[in-house]
Amino acid sequence: MPSIDDMWITPGPRPNGLQAADDGLWVIDAENSHIYKLDYETGEAMVDAPTDTYKSSGMTVGDGVVWVASTHNSRLYKLNEDGSTIEYLDPPGMGARDPRDKGPEYIRPHGMEWMDDRTMWVSVKPALRNYLINPETMDVIKSIPTPGAAPHGIAWDGETLWCADRGLGMIHRLDADTGEVLYEIPVPDPEVHGLTYHDGALLFCCDPSRRVCRIEIS
Repeated sequence: MPSIDDMWITPGPRPNGLQAADDGLWVIDAENSHIYKLDYETGEAMVDAPTDTYKSSGMTVGDGVVWVASTHNSRLYKLNEDGSTIEYLDPPGMGARDPRDKGPEYIRPHGMEWMDDRTMWVSVKPALRNYLINPETMDVIKSIPTPGAAPHGIAWDGETLWCADRGLGMIHRLDADTGEVLYEIPVPDPEVHGLTYHDGALLFCCDPSRRVCRIEIS
C-alpha cells in the first residue's frame, strides 16, 4: 500500500475541498466558509477570503474562476478569487434525494474537478454519480457511478479520475468512460474528504483533524 505522509494542518477548522494549482493549494472550509490558497511547503495562507457558501465540500479552479460545491444548500458557487460571488447554479443530479432529507430535493454536490477542455466533473452523493458537465450551460455530458455510498473529493491525474470515499476509507482510481475501478488505496486514517492531484501525488484533507496528507502515486 502506498504510504500516507502528513504535510501540515490547515488554518481553517474544517477543510473539506482541495484543488491544486501551480502557485498553491486551494482549500474550502466547511465551517467558516473561507477559501484559502496555501503554500505547498509550509501550509501558510497566501489567500484567506470569506465566501457566502454554506457547509461546502468541494472546490475547483479554472479559467480564473473558483468553483465551490456548497453542499447543504445544494448549490454550485462561481466565485472570484477574492471570495465574492459571481453567480450560483443548480448542480447536476436533480431528482436524486438524500434519504435524510424530508423536504425538497436535496442534491449534496461534493468533489469538483476543472478539465483543460473547459468541462468540469462534479461528484454528487445521493445520485452516487460523478458527472462531467459543460459549466457554461450546466448540461451533463456523461456520468459514471461512484464505487461507494459516500463519495467526496475527486481528482484528475491526466488520464483517469480518482474518487475518495469517506465511508469506505478508500480512494479509487476510475476509468473516466465507464467508472470501472482500476486501482484502490485504503485510507484507514485520517478520514479522507477533499482530494486533488499535484506533482505525481494525491493530496487529501481530513475535516476533523485538519490534516493534509500526501500519497505518492507516480
